[in-house]
Amino acid sequence: MNALDKLNVLGLILAAVFLAMACVKADRVRAWRERFNPGAEEVPDSAFTVTRIMFVVLAGMLIYMAIQGFGVSAGQP
Repeated sequence: MNALDKLNVLGLILAAVFLAMACVKADRVRAWRERFNPGAEEVPDSAFTVTRIMFVVLAGMLIYMAIQGFGVSAGQP
């Protein structure tokens, strides 16, 4: 396994982490924030929606780049 393959695998792992983060419920995040900082302002639902979309798009980009990287690495000696 060369360095490019390792980088592609790392990208796929990071994409899986992003997808897992996108699946976290807003109530769970709000409860965590309340324990961590009780005086913080309430975060609107739209912020969670935008963040979920961002995580899914980033994961998709990482998966696409990893697939392209595996293709490049297959052509190397």
